[in-house]
Amino acid sequence: MISGISGASMAVFQTQSSSNSSSLTTDQRQLIEDTLAEFNVDQLTEADALSITETFADAGIQPGREMTQAISDAGFDARTIGDLAGVGGPQQGGMQQGGTPPPPPPQGLNISDEMLQSLNDLLNDYYSGDLTEEEQASTLTSITDILKETAPEGGLINVTA
Repeated sequence: MISGISGASMAVFQTQSSSNSSSLTTDQRQLIEDTLAEFNVDQLTEADALSITETFADAGIQPGREMTQAISDAGFDARTIGDLAGVGGPQQGGMQQGGTPPPPPPQGLNISDEMLQSLNDLLNDYYSGDLTEEEQASTLTSITDILKETAPEGGLINVTA
């Protein structure tokens, strides 16, 4: 159960964190330009897209408007790169720790900005490593409550075959 909550909540957390991404440094802009110069926009493959997203993640480049613009300035489309890599584009989420953007949030998730901020705060607390077991359990209960409250009728996942 924890992994299911963690996976769904991390997508929400990453969405929130991407909107708070920092601006790009000159070196990061140059890395984007240099990286994309190695690829042909008309012949971009899944492997190419995965390599690009990994390179950007390794450099600490966070998805956001500036990254999307830098990619566009290089003649590429950030969403296309994300789609080819099998992940949501930068507009839909931030980089995961593994170096790839998370999948898009579930359709129909009804979450207010206030609830999203609360969820983000709870997740930051939960993963900080500073909580006691009792505080972790309480935080996880709060996270679960927010996800239950915001889930569409019938839940986030359809498990019927």
